[in-house]
Amino acid sequence: MRTRFPETNTGVLVWLILVILVCYANALTSGFQFDDFNVIVNNPRVHSWSSWMEGLTLGIRPLLKFSYTLNWTMGMGVIGFHVTNLLIHLVNAYLVYRLAKEFAGQQWQADALRDIPLLVALLFAVHPIHTEAVTYICGRSTSLMTLFYLAGLLAYISGRTQQSGIKMYGLTPLFFVIALSVKETAVTFPLALLLWEYACGGKWQRALTPQWPNWLVLILSALVFLFSDGYLSQMERSAQFNSLQGNAATELSGFAYLMRQLASPLWLNIDPGLPLLHDLSASWLQLVFFVALLALMFACWRRRPWIGFALAWAMLQLIPLHLFLPRIDIVNDRQMYLADWPLLLALCIEVRLWTSGTRTRVFAALLLSGLAFLTVLRNQDYASEISLWEDTVMKSPDKARVHNNLGYAYMLAHRHDEARREFTSALQLDPRLYKARYNLYRLDDEASSPGEKNENSTTVP
Repeated sequence: MRTRFPETNTGVLVWLILVILVCYANALTSGFQFDDFNVIVNNPRVHSWSSWMEGLTLGIRPLLKFSYTLNWTMGMGVIGFHVTNLLIHLVNAYLVYRLAKEFAGQQWQADALRDIPLLVALLFAVHPIHTEAVTYICGRSTSLMTLFYLAGLLAYISGRTQQSGIKMYGLTPLFFVIALSVKETAVTFPLALLLWEYACGGKWQRALTPQWPNWLVLILSALVFLFSDGYLSQMERSAQFNSLQGNAATELSGFAYLMRQLASPLWLNIDPGLPLLHDLSASWLQLVFFVALLALMFACWRRRPWIGFALAWAMLQLIPLHLFLPRIDIVNDRQMYLADWPLLLALCIEVRLWTSGTRTRVFAALLLSGLAFLTVLRNQDYASEISLWEDTVMKSPDKARVHNNLGYAYMLAHRHDEARREFTSALQLDPRLYKARYNLYRLDDEASSPGEKNENSTTVP
């Protein structure tokens, strides 16, 4: 029989608000970074509602741009963007709590797992790997999409439990549409519904009946993408980027990297220096790692479904999407934002089943404290463009773009000798990086006539 947990929503929200404020208070004073300038600061299409309306037929991700326009027109400056990102993160942490509660209630060990959902939500709230989706303003594309993705999953679960047609056939596909309007990577949503059903003892064949509206949305969305000039041009460029075998090798490398970042978030990096691979022979260790996790997933599915579910969810969110449509940026830490909450859930369940009482509480307290400390430290890197790119250069010293971005930050601060050093380093690593060469040419003019910080076009990939 399914166990019902006591409702403590107010207490859960208080805990989540408290830990998020502790971890992210120092993020509120961070400035705009990297893509923020092209996407927000120097993008007139998000500076007024009339411009946003005009851009509906010209660009992609309309609801994401809606949120940027809302913040811009409120006139609160960069702090308004940060507050919005923190509110999104708070809602996501609460949704993780609700989903963990639903999942734990489906297990035969449900009575022993009563305290697990809150711990999972707290871990999600404080894990430093999420700073890129929260502190970095453009990371909102991931966190806001995740909000509607998880809300749709929760609406579906609630609809199935309550036999509510409104939730199953109305709210669930509606949230899916909204998530797609924020970021197109939400296309995995119908598969996530099937995965939930299977992990909670259901039959995926029976689940297709209440899930058909979401598959219809997926088909219609695919048609929209195919007939949209903005999406189509991006897909065409992406398809020419690498071979299928190269994509597979690169994705396996990225998957292993992200799993390591989650387990040991001591080397977080906004611009990782992972190489573009062209055949599987260059990633055989990552292939062995993936096959081992795949075997573990199948081995655990019946007796420890939380482990099977967690691994299947992570693989679904991290691998298939870019296998056929790769990206210029091979991997980003913010990709774990949607992918990792079932992994945190599985960790908490295992700890609870193997320990009890004081040991569990001590483990939870130490883990939460350590992750919160690392999050506070990571947010300090976002304090300025210089601090962020100095940290990135230290972690990706062989990436030309990183040196160029640091040089540009130095140039804006009139630290011309340091800027010249970084532009030179960038060109030594990649002589074809025209932005670094252009920045080097204009450095003399900048030295004699201090420029205003009114653009950041050279930091765009």
